[in-house]
Formats: sequence, C-alpha cells, structure tokens
Amino acid sequence: MPDELLSHAEGEVHRLTINRPARRNALVPEVARAIAEELDQVEEKGAAELVILRGAGGHFSAGLDLHWLRGLGDSPGVAQLQRGLADFQAAILAVVRCPVPVLAVVEGTAAGFGLDLALACDLRLASASAMFTSAFARMGLVPDGGSTFTLPRLVGIGPALRILLAGETIGAMRAQAIGLVDEVVDDSVVESEIAALAGRLTAGATTSVRAIKRLVRAQELGALEQVLAAEGAAQVQALQGAEFRRRLEGFAARLAARADGQ
Repeated sequence: MPDELLSHAEGEVHRLTINRPARRNALVPEVARAIAEELDQVEEKGAAELVILRGAGGHFSAGLDLHWLRGLGDSPGVAQLQRGLADFQAAILAVVRCPVPVLAVVEGTAAGFGLDLALACDLRLASASAMFTSAFARMGLVPDGGSTFTLPRLVGIGPALRILLAGETIGAMRAQAIGLVDEVVDDSVVESEIAALAGRLTAGATTSVRAIKRLVRAQELGALEQVLAAEGAAQVQALQGAEFRRRLEGFAARLAARADGQ
C-alpha cells in the first residue's frame, strides 16, 4: 500500500485516509487501487464494523490528479487509459461491496472523482466548509466514477443534471438540502461528531448491519457496474479528444501563473 493511503484499525472502526495533502488529495491509479484493496480486505484486517474514509489536510479529494494525466504524454494509448480507469473504478465498486458501512467524512474539496467516491459511500458527513463540484464538463470530460447513476438516485434527475452539466460548486448546506450529504456539522466539532456517529453505527447487531447493507446495495450493484463500463468508454474517448487537451493546457497555464505570482 502506498504511503499516500493511511490505513488504521481502531477496534470496530477502520480508518482510511487519503494522504496527499499537497495535491488536495487528488488521486492517482495506485492510490485508488489501494483503497479498493483495503476495502476488500476489511474482514481480514480485524473486527471492523465501520469504515471511515477521509482526506488528510482539510480536503476530501480534488479528484483525478491532472499531473498524472499530463505525465502520460500528448497521445496516451487506449490500453494505458483503460488500466488507469479500471483502478479508479475498482475503488467505487469496493465501497459498494464492502461488507460493512463506509462513511465518507467530507471536508474542504470534493471534486470530480473525489465527489464520485463520496457519492459511492453509504453515508456522508460533511463539515460546514465542505464544497462539492463535479468539474468534469468544465474539463471536457465525463464522470467515470458512477455519478451519472449515484447522484440522480440521491438528489433527483434535475438537480443532478445541473451539478453535472453546469459544473457548479455547491456548499455543504445546499448539499444537505438536496440530499447529497446526510449531515453537516461545524468544522470545530467534526471529530466529536465522527465519534458519536460511529458509536451509533456500530451499536447494532453485527449480522443485522451487514445484512441490511448487503440488501440495500446489492440492488444497485449490477446497474452500477454497467454504468461504470459505459462511463469508462466515454471517458477514454474524451481523454483522447482535442477539447480536453486544450482545457488541460489552459488549466496548467493557470497553475503556472499562480505559482509565478506567489
């Protein structure tokens, strides 16, 4: 497991922390695959009844690390892109398949695939300063972590399309109002609220909790797999397109200008 993912078992609670704070926890395939592998091994790691997925340094995840994409060159091959996407999508499926509930604790930024990952989780607790955005359309891309399926199920088709198409950034209170997150708490009490919620979620009978999660999520698993396959095919095409490359270079130029101005 790379150092960019911290895994720690605390009795009934297993904590997974994306640990790339300098990149606002933007993800590369290796870290996404590590998330999937850790979730797949939860039962072997100990007596966990709840997984808490979080980002280090005040952000959940800024999504796909665009520096990784730029590192693939101007014309990445289809097989190379498909391998990377498979690692990202493995994390989404592992969340749904995990035998115990997965709680996303969202602070700061949840963007692009970071938003997709939070949406895949069973529950979402957000700090008051959390911000959510799809961002794919702004980059000339399409969602590839299942949000064309998970987001409409949570908030309805109209609000989902507005988030996905317009790429708007919404705050935590708005996210709660439309059903994107379950609870919003002040930043100063995030830790105590995590502990309280973890206590409630692990108080139920183990067999009951696991059966309930399996029954609720099994209904969507097959459909989600189909959606991920379709999203992946569309994303590979988008990643090879001139529009994305143009927008990616513009993004890189803005970052460079910011760095020069500091």
